[in-house]
Order: sequence, then C-alpha cells, then structure tokens
Amino acid sequence: MIRGSAAAVVGLAALMLAGCAPAHVFAGPLPSASPTDLQPGLLTGGDLPPGYIRIASVTNADGAVSIDGGDFPGCPALEPMTTERTTAAAVTYSRGIAGPYLTHALVRFPPGEAAASMTRLAETATSCHRFTQNLAGVTVTFTVESLPAPPGLADQAVALRMTGTTNVDLSVNAETVALRRGDLVVWLTDMSIGPTPPGIAVSLAEAATDRCRQALPGC
Repeated sequence: MIRGSAAAVVGLAALMLAGCAPAHVFAGPLPSASPTDLQPGLLTGGDLPPGYIRIASVTNADGAVSIDGGDFPGCPALEPMTTERTTAAAVTYSRGIAGPYLTHALVRFPPGEAAASMTRLAETATSCHRFTQNLAGVTVTFTVESLPAPPGLADQAVALRMTGTTNVDLSVNAETVALRRGDLVVWLTDMSIGPTPPGIAVSLAEAATDRCRQALPGC
C-alpha cells in the first residue's frame, strides 16, 4: 500500500503540474508584449519561505495557467485562464515531490478581456462546487469554494480553495489567488498532496503585486 501511495503521489503531482508546460501553437493575434517581458515581474526564490526550489518556468510561449495546472474534464469551467490571445510567464517552486508547490504567473490579456476571465474563474465555486474524476488512476472528489480575497490590491480579486479526497488515502489541496490589474492578472497557486494544507498563496499576494507594479508598466 505504501508503494502504491507513493506511485499515486508521483502521478498526481505530474498531472497537477502539467499546466507549467509551455504551449507553442497560437491560433490568433497576441498582445504586443512577449512572455520574456513579463519575466521580471515574477517572484524569485528569495521572496519565498526557506526550502522552496525552482523546478519549472515558462518564458517562451503563452504557458497554460489554471487551477492546480491540471485538466479537469469533470469540471469544464476550470479551463486554463490563458488562451491563444494571451501571453504569460510562469515559475513554479517546490519543497518536495508531494509539495507544497507554488506557481506564480503573470498573464497579459488583450485590452478589455481580462475582466470576463476573472468572472468565469469566480463562478467555478458555484458551477463546480463538487465533482469527481480520475487522475493517474486515482479517483478524486474535488470541492471548490471561495475564500476572502486580499483587499486593496487589484481591480478584481478572486481567491479559491480546491480540496480533493481520493480512494487511496491521499488528499489534494490547493489555494489560488488571481488579481487583475488592468489587463494583467497576477496568479498564485499553492498546491500540496497529502495532509499538509497549502498556505502561502494568499500571504504572497501583496509581494507578487508589488513586484508586478515595480517591474511592468501598466501593472
């Protein structure tokens, strides 16, 4: 059972972090800024608590950005925030194979399109409050709920907690904070597998917003 649980952890971690992989196909016009222009607005290892190691980054494509980075056929509303019309840069840090994992992304939308994406994200707490699907051979039942968003940092703010229970005595926990500043969205997701709950996405929201504001015009 221990060996099976370890394999499930590895499989779940790989799937839940799939959103950090770059995407290279664009079906429509992109904003003028390139993903490398966004990179200076990302948090560095020095901004995080001790023990976090950088494990992935996206700076050369749009890079899918979604809750837990995964694909959720059980809840189509949890589609990535990024589209063929956005540019994004993202970095992921980890404290081990079971997490916690912290992904920080910056997503630039064409003028006027970011607000609608934020609204769709907020609605997932209602439309996908509870659903079940299979991940890496493990049946996971997810619950999505709203959290109080950090005040005073953005034009729109959404905070969500996603909790998954499994049939192999594992749990999947994530917290996401998305902050819209004009046509830019500051995105933080903190995910872990096992009993340790996530806990730093909300606490890093102010630092991430400050880094965006200092590094990127219009943020």
